[in-house]
Amino acid sequence: MLKMMNQLNLNSFIASILLLFLATVGSQAQNQKLSEEGAIRLAEQFIVQNGYTDLPPERSKLAYETIEWASNIDEMLIRRHDTLERKAYGVVRGRKGGAPGWTVVFRYRHPSTSQMSRNGRAVTMNLDGSDIRVEHVDFILKHVERRL
Repeated sequence: MLKMMNQLNLNSFIASILLLFLATVGSQAQNQKLSEEGAIRLAEQFIVQNGYTDLPPERSKLAYETIEWASNIDEMLIRRHDTLERKAYGVVRGRKGGAPGWTVVFRYRHPSTSQMSRNGRAVTMNLDGSDIRVEHVDFILKHVERRL
């Protein structure tokens, strides 16, 4: 009986160590910072998935803006379709409000006014690529730190 209890305690100890190790590895993977190139690739993929380009969206991966004017998904995708170029125009270190992260800027594909040709849309994300979104307000293109 004592031998069996010692074996159970050993198994519990090993299982606890293994869980601790897996939790540490998992949290380190989540905290890995994206390179500028990685942030640009992620943003380009994000706008395609969410229906902003001329390519079909991935309906299972849609993200909503903070303000959506459409009353349903189909209408939302019609409004978004082909509004942005597929390739990023530029990149800025940091997020809206000065938070750490990345801002990847896209030009409008068919600007209807001279103001729209001076503005674009921004995809922002944390340094590790989490909390990615298309910002609701336009981004003034002359404020891009590095043009691509």
